[in-house]
Amino acid sequence: MALIVSLTKGSSKPDLSSLDPKGRDLAHTAAVNFLAGDQQNLPHAESFDPRAAANQTANGRSTPLDYRSLNWVGFSPQHFGSEKAGFTDFEVHHFLVVLGAPGEPSAQDSQTPRAPSGARSAQPSASPSGPPSGGPPSASGGQPSAPPPGSPPGSPPAGETGSPQPSPSTSASPTAGGDTGDAPASNVLQLDVPVLLDPKGPVLAASPALSVWKNGVGKAGGRGDYTNYSGLTTEVSDAAKNQILRWARAYATGDSAGLLAITGDQDGSHRYAGLSGFTLADAPQAVQILSAIKSADGQIIVRARILLARAAPAGTVPGGNVPARPFTTFADFDLLVGETGAQPPVLAWGPAGSAAELEPYYNALAN
Repeated sequence: MALIVSLTKGSSKPDLSSLDPKGRDLAHTAAVNFLAGDQQNLPHAESFDPRAAANQTANGRSTPLDYRSLNWVGFSPQHFGSEKAGFTDFEVHHFLVVLGAPGEPSAQDSQTPRAPSGARSAQPSASPSGPPSGGPPSASGGQPSAPPPGSPPGSPPAGETGSPQPSPSTSASPTAGGDTGDAPASNVLQLDVPVLLDPKGPVLAASPALSVWKNGVGKAGGRGDYTNYSGLTTEVSDAAKNQILRWARAYATGDSAGLLAITGDQDGSHRYAGLSGFTLADAPQAVQILSAIKSADGQIIVRARILLARAAPAGTVPGGNVPARPFTTFADFDLLVGETGAQPPVLAWGPAGSAAELEPYYNALAN
């Protein structure tokens, strides 16, 4: 008698926030091997033969797929079977692959050597990357030639110079980004890696599979700049704007003394550190005030966008007298600013979305 094995599924989407994927490291290594055309020299299921699945050419090795970035974007726990037949547990790990364009540096060029046979890979990116917003995510170390996705209209292309003195601009209600459709980008793919949860540990269950990135960019939803708290929205004074501009320059260049002065911290045991090696880009909109709300004790929380620049290393441009264009990128921050006095202090800062944890001198380091 044929045994019918059913796939059990819940009636609603499961909450995966509390689940720790067991096979993420192995899946990441398998994804890198797959894109490189390498054989999967990893722990694998008895039903999967990596040698038979390897797509090798006459010389024994496939040509690697040229891609800009590989990001883990989540996983789906799969539970197949029945009480009578038993159950098989899988994790299908999902990766976002952004293919390279001619002339662009590929992700393989800057990767560290892959783990040896049977070894666990280096820890993949800790922050799962979501679907691209208005365009594919940049590869690490890439050089964009246009404003990043979500930039306000009129933002300068990356690397383009403008007036010698960048000046902040105020926009309490920044305009939305460009048109967003649901059609997947032609250079964006999804890579699914099936992992079998064996009692002895996770093993590769089958060869990874490429598919169309169906999530698309979708429509804009929700507010992450705090302007939805309409009763708290406020303006930023010219004095505070000047202080934010000073902070951006000091933070980009790693000016420890400048950051200490801007915070107004009087604790002699404290010091502050910036990025170092960067500069504030020479562009009209190098510092932008996107929104501001009132906080406690006469303080305000400001969402600021700054345009960072970093000079290309010497020798990276072959021949010619044309200077290498610097790497430039926008970065968004939450700033806690004291809205009093002729020079309101920038008391603390963090990445956009971190306002709740900011408090005066939050960034201080002990001498």
